[in-house]
Order: sequence, then C-alpha cells, then structure tokens
Amino acid sequence: MATRDDRPASRDEATRLAVAKTIERRTGADMTSPLTDPAQAATEALTAMAEELANASSEVVTVGSVLKNRFVLEEMLGRGGMGVVYKARDQRKVEAMDREPYIAVKVLSKDFQANPDSFIALQRESKKAQQLAHPNIVTVYDFDRDGPNVFMTMELLEGEPLDELIRRLRPGTLPFQQALSIIEQMSRALAYAHSEKIVHSDFKPGNIFLTSKNVIKVVDFGIARAAKDSDRVVEDATVFDPGSLGALTPTYASCEMLEHGAPDPRDDVYGLAVVSYELLAGSHPFDRKPATYARDLELKPPRPKELPKEIWHAIFHGLAFEREKRTVDATQFLREMSGPRAGRDSARPKWIIPVVLSGALSLVVIIGAMLFFAQQNGIQPERLLEDTATLDAGAREKVGSLLEVAEVHVLVGRYLEPPGSSAYDAYQQILVMHQNNRQAVEGLQQLGDHIEESVREYLRAGDREEGLKQLSKALDSLPRHQGLLDLKDQLDDRANQ
Repeated sequence: MATRDDRPASRDEATRLAVAKTIERRTGADMTSPLTDPAQAATEALTAMAEELANASSEVVTVGSVLKNRFVLEEMLGRGGMGVVYKARDQRKVEAMDREPYIAVKVLSKDFQANPDSFIALQRESKKAQQLAHPNIVTVYDFDRDGPNVFMTMELLEGEPLDELIRRLRPGTLPFQQALSIIEQMSRALAYAHSEKIVHSDFKPGNIFLTSKNVIKVVDFGIARAAKDSDRVVEDATVFDPGSLGALTPTYASCEMLEHGAPDPRDDVYGLAVVSYELLAGSHPFDRKPATYARDLELKPPRPKELPKEIWHAIFHGLAFEREKRTVDATQFLREMSGPRAGRDSARPKWIIPVVLSGALSLVVIIGAMLFFAQQNGIQPERLLEDTATLDAGAREKVGSLLEVAEVHVLVGRYLEPPGSSAYDAYQQILVMHQNNRQAVEGLQQLGDHIEESVREYLRAGDREEGLKQLSKALDSLPRHQGLLDLKDQLDDRANQ
C-alpha cells in the first residue's frame, strides 16, 4: 500500500510545488508548506516576475539590436497590440551557411512588460502557436528572453497583410475566384485551430498575411485561448485571462467578445464572416460599427450583387449577432460555402474547381472513374457499389464516424499528414472494416485529385521543389492515382528534354 509520500502528486499539489520553487528561487521564502494557496502563490510568482522584468536595465530594443547574441534586428516589419515584429538575421544560420538566414522576431512591448501577466501571455502565444502545424498558419519556432526583453521567433513572411490589400483596393475588390481562394484558406486555418480546441480571439485582416506565392498565413494567436470545453481552460483561467489585456479589435469582435463572454469558435466565425464580406463586397458589413452597436441599431448587411446564394447564406449565417444563431465553427462555415447539398462526397467547395458536367454524362464519368480506380487497386468491380448493409450496427456506426472524421480532415487540409490523423488514414481504416466501401474509395480518389491540384498550384507559382516533394509523398500513399501518375510523367518528360 502506497504511503502519503509515495503517492503521485495531485494536479493542485503539483501546481503548488512548481509555483513554490519559482517563488523560493526569487525570494528565498519557504513555500513548501501544504497550507500555501496555489492561486495566491501563482499571483506572487507573477508579481515577482513582473518586478524583475520592470527593474532590469537594458537598452531599448530597436533596429540594430542583437538578442541573445544571435538575432540581429535589421528591419521593423510591423507593430501590433502585443509587440513589434522585426526582420532578423539568425547568426547561427549564417555560420551554417544557410541560404535563408532570415526569420521574424516578435518583441513584447514595454506596455505589456509592465503587466504582471505579460510574460505568461507571450509564452502562451508561442506555445499554442507551436501546436498549430498547418500550411495556412504561421510557423512559430521558439520563445525566449534577453534580460527584460521577451520575444518569440517565427518564419519570415514575404507579401502583405490583408488589411493593407483591402485598404489599397477599396472600394474595389479582388477577382471573385481569388477572393474565394483567400476565404477558403482562412477557413481551413481556423478550422484546424478549432479542431485543436484553440480559439484565435482576434481574427481580423491585420492578422492575416497574403504571401508573395498567394498563400494565406494566419498570425498572432496572442490572445488565443483554449475553447471552453477543452481540458486546458481551467488551467489557463487560473493565472491569466487574455481578455483582461483588452487585446481585441471591436470592428471584428463578436458581441460576446465585446461583452466579455467565454471564448468560443463562433467568435472566430464572426470575424471570418466580416473579413469574407469585405473581400467580396469591398466594405465592412456594418459600416465598421462594433457588433453590439450594429445589433442595437438592428442593422442588416446588404447582399453584394451577383453573390451566389450558398456563399451569401454562409456569410450571413456567420454574421449572426447571437452566438446560438451563428455558425458553430470554421469547418461548418467552409461546408456551408459549398451549398446545402454538399456532403461527404463533396468536401471541397464547388467553387474551387468548377466542373462542367451534366445529367447522365456526370453519372457515366463518376461510375467509370470508380470502376477504374477499383480495378487499379485490386477491388472487384461488381462489388464496388456495395453499401454497408452487410455490416453489423456497431461496424456501420464506426464507418459513419470515420467518414465524418475524414470529411473534417479534408476540410482542414489534412490529406495525408500528420501520420495517423489524416483523411487518408481514416479512409484506410474504413477499407479494413469494409473492403469495398464506396465512399472510402471515392474519398481516396478525391484526395489524389486535391493533391494533384495542389502540386499544380506549386508549379504555377514557380515552386518546383515543393511541388515535386508533395507529388512524391502523394504517390507513396496513392501509387495508382492516374492523375498523379500522368503529372509525374509530364514532369519527367520535361526534365529529359
């Protein structure tokens, strides 16, 4: 039987001991007493940390400064609510003769350094951003401090923030398809974050970057908080409430955010819908009035001319003032952009890759593709169209759940990666249970189609190296996808000419 000293520490006890060590290190006080209140100890630790930051003496960080004897700040790129972003030369990369030695460094502003929660705020920004590995979310490398200067390092982006693009075009707009592509990429970034139980909480054009290769990157999860049903929400609320810093943008914040409600993915959807409206209409849906004002004035957004019904429905739904009436998350927003008939067999919005097929011809083409795919993968064609009627109730439920999982993975761009948590893996699990499942077979075919189009986009953008890399990975998983094989043959022929 375990004694008291042998038992693992509880969560509260572990927290108390960790805080105690911090305070002991800074004050020399004895904090090991079990009577110590963890919340009070955490407050004292934060206060001690803030005092240390405030009292430390160092030069003001500016262009020309060097952090940690490594990062040389060469150019100021922008200033935000939490700090200043610089283009920096990483001396370690220079020593390694890296051809791309530049990164971005975000330095916490002096105003936030005076706040006891500031160090924790940026540390959590870095930690949460590092969790979000997605092509439409900026890559964060590390979090560190140099004396009183707290900073984080991230990938350097070339292009322009979306707010500058919108301002430059106003009252005009981007070409329709280009605007829709931006909306899709923004939606995928938020859908992925929501799937990880993270809410951005300050989604606006200034936190969206359009790279020179027309790739959207969502930045600044500085006040991102765990969604209220996450296991981490209690831990976060104990020592830090980002909302107390006032770091939100009224023009793009939902009513609930402005009224200090708990964070929810639907808050991000409101911001996403506002930005989407601006891209398509060239103006703010409520003349830049905060949501609470617009709600009290009973304002309604005018429908942009010639906007397809399904797209208008998705945006209008996302602009609902009441959270209960708003789109539940970015995954659903993206799904609604495809129209009411979109489902498992149409996870990618129809407006991304227009298809001009009709009636019987569509059916013939689809069936032909299914039969060809079946033949190439060793599946008996006569059994391809079997449904799940032969499975027991439990297996049917499992297949249905996996199909839903695969759909979400496709919506957020998880086609083949990460291993064990992708649409490909979900479809493969279905085929183990039900060898000839029609939706899984079609799903794998669609994955190949999506990746083929993605590779072609890389090639059109001039990034042949990344395109070939993606093509090679895809063929490892889908070695008989005809579109990918044809593309490989075309590239091989060009290389041999």
